[in-house]
Amino acid sequence: MRNKISTAVFLAVSVLALWAVAASKPPVSPYTIDTPYEYPILPGTQEWLDLGGVIARTKACQVPDEILEHMTTGALLLTALDYPFMCDIYAYNTMEMGYEAVKKHCNSLRAFEQRPDHLDVLSRYCEAGALLSEDEKSLEDYMAAQIYHIYTGSYPAFS
Repeated sequence: MRNKISTAVFLAVSVLALWAVAASKPPVSPYTIDTPYEYPILPGTQEWLDLGGVIARTKACQVPDEILEHMTTGALLLTALDYPFMCDIYAYNTMEMGYEAVKKHCNSLRAFEQRPDHLDVLSRYCEAGALLSEDEKSLEDYMAAQIYHIYTGSYPAFS
C-alpha cells in the first residue's frame, strides 16, 4: 500500500513539474520575419519599365501572403513605408484621401493596420525619427509622422 501511495505522489509531483516547465515557456510568436520585405522590382530598373503600366507595377509590389502573415508589426511598417507607391499619399487633396487610396493597393499597409500593436510600433518609429537631425531624416520618417497624424488626428509630440 505504501508503495502505491509513493508512486502516486511521485507521478503527481512529476506531472506538476512538467506542467510548470511548460507553462513557464513564453508562447511562440507566429511572427518570425523581423526584416522588411525587399521588393523584387523597383522604380528606375529595366524590369520596372518592362512591366508597362501602373496596374502591373502595383501587382508586382504586393507582398506574398505567406510572408505577410509571418512578419512582425515593425517589419510590416518598414515594408509599407518602403512601398514604391507610398509617396502617392501626397498626390491627393488631403493626406487622408491619399492614404486611403494607397492602402487600397498596398497589402502590407492593410496588414500593418490590422495588427493590434500598430499604433505602438508606429509611435516608437516616430519617436526614433524625432531623435534624428533634419538632414538625417528620410522620406519614410516624414510619411510615418503623416500616417500617425491620420490615425490619431495629431502629430507625434516628439516629431
